[in-house]
Amino acid sequence: MILGLDASTSTVGWAFSDNGKIVDAGFLDISKKETNKEKALFVLDHLRSTAHLKHVTEVNLEAALSGFAGGRTSQQVIIKLTRFNALFEYIISEETGLKVNLCNVNTMRKQLFDKSRVKGIKPKDYVKMNIGVHIDVSKYDKKRPKGGWDDRNGDMYDAIVCALYRL
Repeated sequence: MILGLDASTSTVGWAFSDNGKIVDAGFLDISKKETNKEKALFVLDHLRSTAHLKHVTEVNLEAALSGFAGGRTSQQVIIKLTRFNALFEYIISEETGLKVNLCNVNTMRKQLFDKSRVKGIKPKDYVKMNIGVHIDVSKYDKKRPKGGWDDRNGDMYDAIVCALYRL
């Protein structure tokens, strides 16, 4: 079983795949947690609460900034993200005993969708357009309180790409 993770400083998308099929997926809001350690342990506690973590043999984590589009993010945010991802990778590895594969987002998308991106389409929108070919994501999608699509589903979709990626 593969655990796919897409981590940012406010949301972590997660997905479990078994033999190329997604068995569970979602996202966690970590924005209210104070420290990077609290955020990482909160995610780990949630993953432990599933029945799947004990069956995981591989962990694929989207490498921080591997698909980064320069100029759209401040230097402070970049530093914050890389610090969190480094700590997150360490805690996941230490606590599970599993090696964490840092995976390039473009490489993973290319393997799954035959292209990593399309000019003029934002990466999250590209994944949203193509993920349905591989999985019925509607059972995992979350809605906002007023019924609209929750943008954080995009982080879950990226985690699904990670979980389906084969090294």
